[in-house]
Amino acid sequence: MALWHTVTVIISAANFIFGALLFFGLFQKKTEPENAKYSLLLRILGLVFIAVALYRSNFVTSYQNRLAWYDTLFNSPFFIRCLAFCAELSFNGMIAAILLKMGKEMNPAGDRKLARAAEKLPIAGFACIFIAQFFAYASLIAQYKTALAIEETLWALAFFCYVPLVAMGLRQAKKQPAAFKGYQAFLIVMAVWCAGYLVFQCFGALPLHYAHISQDVGLVVPSDALRTAIFGFTKTRDFAVWGGTGFFIWHTGYFSLCSWMALLFMTAPRLRHNLLPIDKAAGPPYNGS
Repeated sequence: MALWHTVTVIISAANFIFGALLFFGLFQKKTEPENAKYSLLLRILGLVFIAVALYRSNFVTSYQNRLAWYDTLFNSPFFIRCLAFCAELSFNGMIAAILLKMGKEMNPAGDRKLARAAEKLPIAGFACIFIAQFFAYASLIAQYKTALAIEETLWALAFFCYVPLVAMGLRQAKKQPAAFKGYQAFLIVMAVWCAGYLVFQCFGALPLHYAHISQDVGLVVPSDALRTAIFGFTKTRDFAVWGGTGFFIWHTGYFSLCSWMALLFMTAPRLRHNLLPIDKAAGPPYNGS
């Protein structure tokens, strides 16, 4: 347990250092003026996510069981939930921002259906994550299984919203591989992530969560539920109490794979306009503005 915790923290610290270097512009080519705000937004959101991942990898927490690695309010499940609110919105904000940017760059001719999908799907996905946060708080404070099931459902819906644009991006990258090279890594990672995550949710997590919602029948929320969520947690480092191998696989993956994805997103994927074929009939290539 101690070795696992140490290794996880070291990986998260290395991710944060690399993220800080990316934030200050190292390892990146000079950003074009028209992409400056886009790049800055992704670097800020990415650093927020990686910083929270570093914190949470040290202060390990289990929301549903109200377990904590340390006996301090800095490890309170409610406090960690507040940090997760910022991190989860930052992570999905990065995905939405990149998909919005890519949608505009995929649609230089002004296809209305594609334009509507490119504008609405990323926003719908982000909205699902935002709404899910309130059910996450309800699940933590009231301990309702129904709230947890709804939260996880909204997460699945968010990634369903991202899938069509990822598929369209991969198709466009096949047609214009040189111009879309900046998006290729993002698209491949998102395709694998969406496929794996949605399979996990639809065939594993969601059926399990919905099977337990009957436990909420007749359950009364105590008047001091919020106080209990803040102060009522148990310090333990017992492997079995935490949930065994499954919990630690999830925890390790969450704070390594997701942080690596955030580092990739911080590079601000974008179209290489100078490599687009010029269609004289359609006019000059779309400039993303």
